[in-house]
Amino acid sequence: MMNETSDIEQSNQALFARLARVADEIDPVPRLAYELGHAAFELRRLDSELAELVRDSAVDTESLAGVRGELNVRLLSFEAADLDIDLQVVPQAARRSVLGQVVGTVTDVRMETAEGIVAAAVDPHGRFQVDDIAAGRMRLHVTADGAVYVTSWVTV
Repeated sequence: MMNETSDIEQSNQALFARLARVADEIDPVPRLAYELGHAAFELRRLDSELAELVRDSAVDTESLAGVRGELNVRLLSFEAADLDIDLQVVPQAARRSVLGQVVGTVTDVRMETAEGIVAAAVDPHGRFQVDDIAAGRMRLHVTADGAVYVTSWVTV
């Protein structure tokens, strides 16, 4: 009787594996579902302070009224209680290059995208650069003045 039970379990597992492959082909999980799941997983860091987006050149065209030439660069500014973050995002086909500066005593900057998290080298003035990131959603994790800050998600 023991063999019959294990045979049934094995055939059930094989059937479930086959059904999973068929479901993946016919109705794959949307990329947004993976991104939202990843964002929900990040809620475990509720002790991080949120740095809110306060300026975005893609939305606020008045701030660029005096700029001449073609505008390929996107400027983003984030603020928290004791921290300011300014970013310049330059498109490079389907990739992006980000130049940033954090005002505060910065010890660590990490950029999070759908591809993962990339650490950025920060100079003594709080400047950093991350090249060749995927276009799409991104946010920063910044450790400054002994506190952890996380920017809101933006699509670049």
